[in-house]
Amino acid sequence: MSSYSGTRFLVERLEGFRLPIGDPLFIVHGRGVDDVFIGRDYRGRGIEELLWEVLHEAGFARVVFSTLSRPLYFRDTRSRDLSRRRMPVRTTDSKVMRPEFSGPLGRRILSGTAAVSTPDGSAGSPAAGPVPSLPTLTDQHRVMMLDHFMRQTEHRTAVVFIHAEESLRYDRAERTLAVSLARWTEHGHDQNLCVLIFRKDTLEEVRRFVAELRSVPRLESYLHDQRQRSSGRATAAIGHPHAAELERLVDLVRIKEELGVGDWRGLPRVTRAMAAEPLRASNWEARLRHLAKEKQPLDLAELRRRQWVGGSASDDGSISDRIDRMVGLNSVKEHLENLRWRATTDTALRAQGLGIAAEEGSPHLVFTGNPGTGKTTVARLVGEIYRDLGLLARGHLVEAEVPDLVAGVIGQTAIRTNDTVDRAIDGVLLVDEAYRLSDQGGRGFGQQAIDALLSRMENDRGRFVLVLAGYPDKMEEFLDSNPGLRSRVPGANVIHFPDYEPDELHAILLGRMRALGLRWSEELEDQLREVTHGLYATRETGFGNGRAMRDLADELKTRWARRVRGVVSEPVESVDLPDGYRAHLRRPVPQADELLVALDALVGLEPVKGLIRDLVGRLRLRQRRGAGSFAPPHLLFVGPPGTGKTTVARLVGGLFKELGLLTRGHLVEVTRAELVAGYVGQTASKTQKAVRSALGGVLFIDEAYSLSTDGNGRDYGKEAINTLNREMEELHGRLVVIAAGYAGPMDGFLAENEGLRSRFTERIVFPHYSGPELVEILRRMAHEQAYALPAPTALRAQLWLERQRRAHPKDFGNGRTVRVLLDRMEARLARRLDAEEGAGSGPLSLAPEDVPDDDD
Repeated sequence: MSSYSGTRFLVERLEGFRLPIGDPLFIVHGRGVDDVFIGRDYRGRGIEELLWEVLHEAGFARVVFSTLSRPLYFRDTRSRDLSRRRMPVRTTDSKVMRPEFSGPLGRRILSGTAAVSTPDGSAGSPAAGPVPSLPTLTDQHRVMMLDHFMRQTEHRTAVVFIHAEESLRYDRAERTLAVSLARWTEHGHDQNLCVLIFRKDTLEEVRRFVAELRSVPRLESYLHDQRQRSSGRATAAIGHPHAAELERLVDLVRIKEELGVGDWRGLPRVTRAMAAEPLRASNWEARLRHLAKEKQPLDLAELRRRQWVGGSASDDGSISDRIDRMVGLNSVKEHLENLRWRATTDTALRAQGLGIAAEEGSPHLVFTGNPGTGKTTVARLVGEIYRDLGLLARGHLVEAEVPDLVAGVIGQTAIRTNDTVDRAIDGVLLVDEAYRLSDQGGRGFGQQAIDALLSRMENDRGRFVLVLAGYPDKMEEFLDSNPGLRSRVPGANVIHFPDYEPDELHAILLGRMRALGLRWSEELEDQLREVTHGLYATRETGFGNGRAMRDLADELKTRWARRVRGVVSEPVESVDLPDGYRAHLRRPVPQADELLVALDALVGLEPVKGLIRDLVGRLRLRQRRGAGSFAPPHLLFVGPPGTGKTTVARLVGGLFKELGLLTRGHLVEVTRAELVAGYVGQTASKTQKAVRSALGGVLFIDEAYSLSTDGNGRDYGKEAINTLNREMEELHGRLVVIAAGYAGPMDGFLAENEGLRSRFTERIVFPHYSGPELVEILRRMAHEQAYALPAPTALRAQLWLERQRRAHPKDFGNGRTVRVLLDRMEARLARRLDAEEGAGSGPLSLAPEDVPDDDD
């Protein structure tokens, strides 16, 4: 691409503007092509004059302009004279064409002039007065003349179609124009250039427009090829004005229209806010003139009042002040301050000529965290920080998601991604849930988007900042899967956004309510604090954080509005709190005896009952002192099979829910099979999924020691244990994990990870049931089946059970063995009753002979 030294510094929007080398066509597009450009010399120029200056400075001796209404005209006398020099010109009204041209009037053409008012009439410069054009031409002969200029080699020539859309769609010589464009594209001379100016925002929109015409297929192919290039395109996008240009515009309107400025020290903030809006300088000029006419001084508050710029009073102040006012996010604030002062220092060093040879650090960032943690707000601040330091021209924020980058058709993803980046040039591009780019199945379209982003990060270095955002674990996996991204976003540029703490959530909620114009009672404020603590304690993956608080505030307002029916002097009361949030309000701690009813129905289990009484006592003590609750303990159930561990685990979930320690109280039973996978990398996600399914309840792991490794190097139980330990730490207070099994092997399970022993704070021993306890269990089971158990039968059953325990000491099933015994007794009872005539009437009792012999 050729460079030029003067004009591109005249207007900031042209600093990335480069003329192509080796390409016969130059495509200029963007919403700014119809705009006025305020140069550093405080002169306003249109795109036509700017292009003439750029082309003249690049060495084009002849610059020819063309529109439908003005088929062929010039901005300087030299271009006109070079175009007329070889044409025999007579003083009569009827002039003669060159021999190779002919038309409806033979070789004759009509005379005419085209007036262009420009400041300088010297040779090689725009003329001060009217510059006579070539004689008036038909569309056919206009195209023939332009084709001649493009093919000649005597003088370096640029042909500029100012309104390319109109010329391509409505030119009556469309076939001749299509042939000429094809000829220039395929056989054009390197020294000549055709410039086509489109008003389309993106190059893809230009391509689609040309494709829909169906009349210039070679131009369509040329545009497609340009879109596929990762660098060196023969295209240029002209966007909206930068802050410096708008500040010069303010000065011009201030002088000419006597526009007042409310705060001169705050003017840079005003123009930066103006530059962040997608408006042309001509739009701002009209608005500023309107302010001057109304005698209204220019300040940020007035622009916001008229909704000409975004933001609110909370956006006022310096960047440091705004960072300090952010609720929570201390680690994020530290990263922002580091980012700000690092960039400030680099700018100061370069101003002194130091550090110029060093490669600039990557400005691109990764934000990890749950939704609603302020990632979008911080991305907007990053744009303003870089804009204030002169590293970004506009600093605006463009938000995108994966569908904005990835298409469903081969070849379209790179186009869509590049279009999105184009909108973010001179600002910040925030891609939310970016990890989804690597989760596009076998189609590979997501990888195409990644490749396009990597290319633009390199080719447009310094022109935009890419911020990739998403959940922490998934973003780490995403970066690890792509070395190109990891190299462009070093670890220091990865910023984690933690969930807001309960008090921070409460502050965000009250702030939102104030912004909605609400007033509330003290009782409601205290209740809302309980609600935010409850929401935090029960949050699951994807918790909305600040968004959840905004949703709650909006629901409160809706219920309040319906209740007061327009009487806005009424405050928001506790009655307006939606029912779904009331579950988080504190309730009186139930009496221990009330909670133990279900446990009392079970035989034995005194250690469990003692644990529940202790928890009730602690909660009552904290309630009396006005203190908060505590996290429910993780439990070890140690004992042989059949001693009620699973039954008690199910009851514990409900009891802890009644105590307010768990929100759901459900039970999720898992074994090794539900936690351990057979392939590397799958066990962690499998274990995590099981743990997350138990949030708000109990995760019961039976025979937990089976997770221990077998030492052969192929077992992934160790990975499951480590994942379980990590999840118990991260989700502390949000679920209860109960690990169950025999005493000895359970000690080995705890030894597998140093943190496990400290996680399981309560060890409850389930001993073998005694003989009388086993008989009591049998009596209750029989009662459930409407059978009586007389004393002689009970004695014989106890003797049978004790013999079974002695015969099978290691695998005696306790309650399970009792169930087996009852089944056998019922079978013997059925055979006995069938043999006795009329034995089916009256209540049924299990007789001693129904107890089987040892060899049965």
